Amino acid sequence: MFKIDKKYVLSWLFFLLLYVTNGVAQSGGIIKGVVLLDNGQSAIGATVEVKGLGVLAVTDEQGAFSISNLTTGSYEVLVTYFGKEPVSKSVKVSDSAMSSLHYVLDVDQVHHLSEVVMTMKSENEKAKRAIVKAEIVDTKAVQEQAVTLVEMMNRSAGIRVRQSGGLGSNTNIVLNGFQGKSIKLLKDGIPLDYLGAGYNISSTPVNMMERVEVYKGVLPTTIGADALGGAINMVSKKVNDRSVAVSYELGSFNTHRVSFNFNHTSDDNRFFIGTDLFYNYSDNNYRVDARVVNPETATVDVERVRLFHNRYRQFYSELYGGVYNLSWADELRFGINSFLVKRDNQFAALMERPFGASYAEEKAVAIPTLRYKKSFDEGKGQLDQFFAYSEIKGKQVDTLRGSYDWHGQYHPPINTGSVGESGRPTLANLTFTNFTSRTGLSYQLSDRHRIDMNVVINDYLRKGSDVYGPTSIGDHPVDLLSLPAEYTKVVGAIGWNGVFVNEFIESLLQVKYYMTSARGQEVNGRTGYLKDQTSRAESSKFGIAQSLKLNITEASYLRLSGELATRLPDQTEILGDGSYILSNTSIKPEQSINFNVGFTSQLGQKWTVEGNGFYRLTEDMILTAPINLIFAQSTNVESVKGIGVELDLSYVPWSWLTFQGNITYQDYRLFDIQEPLMKYLEGARLRNTPYLFSNLGATFQFSNVLSRQDALRAYYNFSYVHAYYLNYIPKDAEPGGLLGLWGKAKVDAPNIIPSQAVHNLGVLWKPKQSLPLTINVECKNILDSNIYDNFKIQNAGRSFHVKLSYMLNY
Repeated sequence: MFKIDKKYVLSWLFFLLLYVTNGVAQSGGIIKGVVLLDNGQSAIGATVEVKGLGVLAVTDEQGAFSISNLTTGSYEVLVTYFGKEPVSKSVKVSDSAMSSLHYVLDVDQVHHLSEVVMTMKSENEKAKRAIVKAEIVDTKAVQEQAVTLVEMMNRSAGIRVRQSGGLGSNTNIVLNGFQGKSIKLLKDGIPLDYLGAGYNISSTPVNMMERVEVYKGVLPTTIGADALGGAINMVSKKVNDRSVAVSYELGSFNTHRVSFNFNHTSDDNRFFIGTDLFYNYSDNNYRVDARVVNPETATVDVERVRLFHNRYRQFYSELYGGVYNLSWADELRFGINSFLVKRDNQFAALMERPFGASYAEEKAVAIPTLRYKKSFDEGKGQLDQFFAYSEIKGKQVDTLRGSYDWHGQYHPPINTGSVGESGRPTLANLTFTNFTSRTGLSYQLSDRHRIDMNVVINDYLRKGSDVYGPTSIGDHPVDLLSLPAEYTKVVGAIGWNGVFVNEFIESLLQVKYYMTSARGQEVNGRTGYLKDQTSRAESSKFGIAQSLKLNITEASYLRLSGELATRLPDQTEILGDGSYILSNTSIKPEQSINFNVGFTSQLGQKWTVEGNGFYRLTEDMILTAPINLIFAQSTNVESVKGIGVELDLSYVPWSWLTFQGNITYQDYRLFDIQEPLMKYLEGARLRNTPYLFSNLGATFQFSNVLSRQDALRAYYNFSYVHAYYLNYIPKDAEPGGLLGLWGKAKVDAPNIIPSQAVHNLGVLWKPKQSLPLTINVECKNILDSNIYDNFKIQNAGRSFHVKLSYMLNY
């Protein structure tokens, strides 16, 4: 059994302290710096020359440069950018030390060349071209728009993010046929468990992120997660500059969203401080079609009503600071996170019965984090160590005596002793503690071979109490929620990257190890008495993955990958959430054999074509689904297999116009059902899982429209999801026709989640190119269509949004 204790933490801290105090000697002095334009943009591709030595460097996409191995002395450093007269600065260099320079170039004095050809790969492009491909959701490109991360992801091929009702609601991610916890969520490569509900794809503003990387199937070694079907990595903004950004969004349903970002790097590029803050509020009081009981006839009628107890409030802050480019650390970053989330419960797992008083709350006062990065052996090796410890307080409240109807009217209880709108009252106070350690180690064996290692350790403990909750029987009954529940998970991976046949073949071979240990005290199901001994459950498994990339041309490449993957159940799936998700200690790990093939080609400067196919054979897939009108539970589905294809196109006919579109079809079905009473579902599609969806989008960009030197961007997006089924239906009850896309299903209407089409239109205006202010107006769901999402919960209709953004680099 593996157990995290203080000795483990202290040993790691001692290792870091020893490494820091010993340091790593540099072979010479270093000059680092940054080159910016006076409008705050980075001067990408500027040439930096140490005069008299002939030493050159080129600035990257942040305008940064570095020149090393310089002897002690004074130097003149010249910067040239797109034909501008070189700008020179003097600098003194000491051995084993670093000097910094900061250049700001006047845009008006830049002489544009008649023809310039420059090829540089951005971080986004590098991720797209890696052996293990990432679908890049470029949040930086849309950070001024009134768009949510869920909307952005839903515009990508192979991805559907379903919500259970408005801003901040729970989400369920479908990615190449997998869904739920099979998809791992990360922030900067670190699993998000330590941040609870404070940082999530449902409500975190796109302003907080540089980009989002979506991995389908095999994960890179540097992301050591037990994700069965892929992972979503939210990459924070880079902080090696000086900037301030503020945004405010006002939307329908009394929605307010505020974000603030600040970061400052010292002149010598050694120290940095910053903060990320955001606040979300929404009444989420949109109209829905509800099944309303007629009190006189006791019949059920469908009526259009407005949600009345669906508010969402969230505050999140992260303060950080640290040092760069020292002899003993490339980066040492300290952070403190805090958050508060409060959500009204308008309904439970299904939208069948309205609640008027129940709510949930989660908060953390201070979550400390530490990240340390250091290169060694002349840059061949890289160490990346992360620690986080969180203590999150949670509350679930359902203590109302009486009930509410869909019109928001309160009704006193018929039975004065009844408590709780759900039928199961709760006043649960929960404390979740989480220790996360992530160790990444990389070593470049040669210019063609590299070894990566990654180990993630997560130790989780839940304590709580509930005066209305279940208890053991006997003379001294015990609140079952007060019994401690511990969960430890270790995921390790080692990968070998190789390049062969004159860079035609790139290969990644990985071996992974998974271990889990759950501990807790349980009640004997037959007697109701508390068991004397602590229950323990442990498991461990190995996995293997192989990925290949064939570089056919510079702009065309083929990817192949296969994997034997394991996904360990997480703490909520095993232990429940103390509210509407019940525990299931008998749940088993998921296992899957996955194969992926993909082709990408850029046809000239106008067309980009990408196609992907995938096959999954999964045992014990874990799905969380309702077991009645109130509660849901995570269970294993015996066996699932399926295939899927997706096609993604991009067309740029002119510099001011871009078209994008994609379509995804996936066919996942139950097979080899052993339960005799369930044999009739052999070959049935996975329930609550869309199998055909597509997107279209167009972006128009103009300048000098309303005034001189202004910029205008108009955009349109269309999304379509084909009808699918809330619960399993026999295969012979599906519609006929090609791929089951035509005809009518032989099932009751309540079991059908109907086809839906959504149109969005927006305009973004920048009054002056040199002014760091933008104004965005957007209308979502223009035709006010009914949108049904996870478990057929209805989402908002037509809504209007206005967003103001101010971003300044100084």
